[in-house]
Amino acid sequence: MADKEKVITYLSIPSHWGRETRHKYYCQGSKTLAIVFPGKNYPAELPLLHYSGKVALEYGCDLLLLEYGYQSARTELKREEMGILEEECRQALASLPAYERLLFIGKSIGTVIAGAIASSPEFSGRVKCLYLTPLPQTIPHILKTGGSVIYGGADPLFGSQNAEELNGVRGVSVCKIDEANHSLEVGTVNESLAVLIVVNNLVHEFIRKARIPE
Repeated sequence: MADKEKVITYLSIPSHWGRETRHKYYCQGSKTLAIVFPGKNYPAELPLLHYSGKVALEYGCDLLLLEYGYQSARTELKREEMGILEEECRQALASLPAYERLLFIGKSIGTVIAGAIASSPEFSGRVKCLYLTPLPQTIPHILKTGGSVIYGGADPLFGSQNAEELNGVRGVSVCKIDEANHSLEVGTVNESLAVLIVVNNLVHEFIRKARIPE
């Protein structure tokens, strides 16, 4: 794995919600950029996304941790604002140099946004997607983009019937974490940490295969 000097900056971009978003950007001269799309109430600092980002850095990728405008404003996201949220994420990506490979790592509502952007013609052939605890409305995007899906067997928002729609689809791999909830956590702290290790190993495998080797 690469051991490079990291330059950390913040991209400050005005938001619909009246506050600037501050997207944390790690640059270490890579041809691959990993972008973390948080969940509705699951920011990039929480375990699944925090460690996914660290794995990307360990493999030498550049990294962008998105912050949503409504998160910065400490308010709730309305359903009709999803299009605005997606456009603001597009603006953040457009503010960076062009990369040969993009790795989209989305969690929950972030999988909807990541999938919608990855499906756009301008990203064709450059994006690999990792969908963590997707939502049912992410499925059409997954069918277009392919990618890796990890979901919990006890997730009330995405169940086995949803996963069935992806089984056998070319370019899509699906991993079910038994008894895990929408945060991929289980009964006790130690059990949840064990699940986190399993998920982290899957993230390692995804990034190792998807990135452009340095």
